[in-house]
Amino acid sequence: MILILTGLPGSCFPRVKPAIGLDKVAHIIMYTAFAFLCLWGYRKQFVSNGIQYRKKAIILAIIIGIAFGGLTEIIQENLVPSRTGDWYDFLADGIGTGLGALFFYLFFHHKK
Repeated sequence: MILILTGLPGSCFPRVKPAIGLDKVAHIIMYTAFAFLCLWGYRKQFVSNGIQYRKKAIILAIIIGIAFGGLTEIIQENLVPSRTGDWYDFLADGIGTGLGALFFYLFFHHKK
């Protein structure tokens, strides 16, 4: 979903100026879900294995989310007509990734 939205040309979006920060909120929500779902596939291992495994899984999910966020901004800047990459979007992607990993950790770290 994220890659599809990233690849749409600017002409596919309304020309109305959204409320300040609304697009950043969308980035945070998308990447929160992205990181949470990246970890979701490992939920059984996350619960049954030790703290070292949990740390590695969370760090990997964060690295993947941030790298994917950076890649989408590069794609927008260089390959998508009438779209530009944005450092603040990249920052919002990173914040969302961190939140998704945090929510996953909080939800699953006590389950056995």
